[in-house]
Amino acid sequence: MMETKKLFVAGLILLSGILAACGQQETKEEVLTIESSSIMQAVETSKTKAKEEISQSSEPVESTEEAEDSEEKKSKQGHMELLQTYGEAYVNFKSINHRNEKLKDLMTEECIQMNGIDIVTGNGLGSEGKVTSIYQNDQDEYAVLLDCIQNGSPIRILLLAKVEDGKIAEMTYNTLKKEY
Repeated sequence: MMETKKLFVAGLILLSGILAACGQQETKEEVLTIESSSIMQAVETSKTKAKEEISQSSEPVESTEEAEDSEEKKSKQGHMELLQTYGEAYVNFKSINHRNEKLKDLMTEECIQMNGIDIVTGNGLGSEGKVTSIYQNDQDEYAVLLDCIQNGSPIRILLLAKVEDGKIAEMTYNTLKKEY
């Protein structure tokens, strides 16, 4: 009877060790999965890194393949700068009208209409915040995570956006709520 208990305890210890080892997985990149099951990967948002990449890509290029890569880098860098500016405008405003005026230059006409950006409102909501991270999937869709304080309350916002011709062409606003 004692031997059975010892074997049982030894088995439990061995099983817990195996489960603990299986549960320890290292993640090398931060990944965000959104409803459409496409994987969004974190994108570097540092302005200094952006300037370095632009200066590096403006050097003379000899082959067409390198030129295409350079153009693609410039395009993606332009998207990152647009998304950074867009996110900062979205969370730093004195009123909704103030925010909407800042956003108009960054959006296509269709996106402005779809999101009611051109409608004047009496809402006095104010906000201060920052862009926390930007994610991108392989279809050039972006998720911009924002942390801000609105009327004294901390909130987190997730903007899902598509970029076309250097402007935000589609945008969805999501408020993320901390449960506990």
